[in-house]
Amino acid sequence: MKCFYSLLLGIIISGSLYAQSNISKFIMVDGKKREYIIHLPENYSTLKISPVIIALHGSGGKDEGTQRLYKLDIPADRYGYIILYPQAIYKNWNIPGISAYGEVDSSANDIHFISALIDSTVTFYKGDSTRVFVTGLSRGGKFSLYLAYKLNHRIRAIAPVCASIPRNMEDEYKFNKPIPLLLINGTADPLVNYNGGYGKLNTGQHIGPGFDMLPTEELVDKLKILNRCDTTETVTNIPDKDPSDGCTAVKYVYKSKFAPVEFIKIIGGGHTWAGSFQYLPKFLIGNTCQDFSAADEIINFFNSVPK
Repeated sequence: MKCFYSLLLGIIISGSLYAQSNISKFIMVDGKKREYIIHLPENYSTLKISPVIIALHGSGGKDEGTQRLYKLDIPADRYGYIILYPQAIYKNWNIPGISAYGEVDSSANDIHFISALIDSTVTFYKGDSTRVFVTGLSRGGKFSLYLAYKLNHRIRAIAPVCASIPRNMEDEYKFNKPIPLLLINGTADPLVNYNGGYGKLNTGQHIGPGFDMLPTEELVDKLKILNRCDTTETVTNIPDKDPSDGCTAVKYVYKSKFAPVEFIKIIGGGHTWAGSFQYLPKFLIGNTCQDFSAADEIINFFNSVPK
């Protein structure tokens, strides 16, 4: 694969310091113009390498809206992360075997796109190629799981939210090396059904094997096996800081000398990003838990991964 990197803004990479900034950019991958936003933290310097987070939007999402919804910038800035907000063609990641709401460009190789984005960030912004992390909500979470499978050697850890894998992918899904993972799913998610299957909003064209998702707890069990986790678990009840949000949350930690698995179960939680705003009405996506910040949990988890 030959990728041509194009710097949209004429930024001189010369060991300088930048104020906190968001830069709209593009790269050419497989003959397609691929857009993204790069967020540089305050006091970013090309004199040192920086860890990288790739934040993937959900189906129908946009890079700018994802940046607002996920609220990753402030907690990530404290630790010097570069954050990339890539944009899918037609607003849907092309994930072979995983069906999507809306149109997908089946000719777009989004694995190539993410790999090229990592290369570009390492080359031009001194991103740390050994500390590349991925997170995302909904289809962005599914793509996070898929990248851990297909781009395993380039990803250090992932944190999918409201996500699973199709049941017919279960047998083939594996890691070449264990990968630290934090999963955040809600028990009342109307789209990615906690107990597996299609979700109550899936009808008509959305009925098919690519929408038949593995139950969350079966996915967690599979991830524990792939990462060779201990059989014991640590269970923590997250304080119910907002009794009016219709949610409570429990955190499970499964230790491993290779790669831990953490799981936050949001009881009563919907297809939402904890600690953020209600981006669609509750009757469509369910409750948004306000008892904790998904952004804080994700950043803390990525920070806990050894270099």
